[in-house]
Amino acid sequence: MEILNKLVYLKKVELLPTNGLLLKFDNLPIWRNNSLNIYFTDRDHDYYEGIFIYFKENILNYHLLFKSLIGEQLYIEISNKYLNVWYAEYFDHIEDRNTVDNLEEIEILDFKVEKIEKTKADWKCEYKSLEKTYLDLLYINNLEH
Repeated sequence: MEILNKLVYLKKVELLPTNGLLLKFDNLPIWRNNSLNIYFTDRDHDYYEGIFIYFKENILNYHLLFKSLIGEQLYIEISNKYLNVWYAEYFDHIEDRNTVDNLEEIEILDFKVEKIEKTKADWKCEYKSLEKTYLDLLYINNLEH
């Protein structure tokens, strides 16, 4: 089993020409996810880990499935030209490992992994999300007192 990504939070899913998807992973959780992040590594918050996957079959269903998983902690595995997607939060215990429904044993044509530097727009989006969460928490705190 070869896991392609070290960063686990799926942040963006983009369609690629010629039947492909770009999955962008980050180490920062979606801000509303109230769990601690145990996946920090060296300065990897400056970039996305991009996985370019080119499918043998029509990808529209896979596109929607991956979009519905944005914010989840996932591992991408490719073995013998077959894709499997695992939930990362349960991956450390073999008995708890669980593949994502409808995203296992999918035949692919090709893939590549590369670092993609975050843009100003990416940082702005992260900041706005954090700001909104902070203001929501502040508002809830004020209602309780």
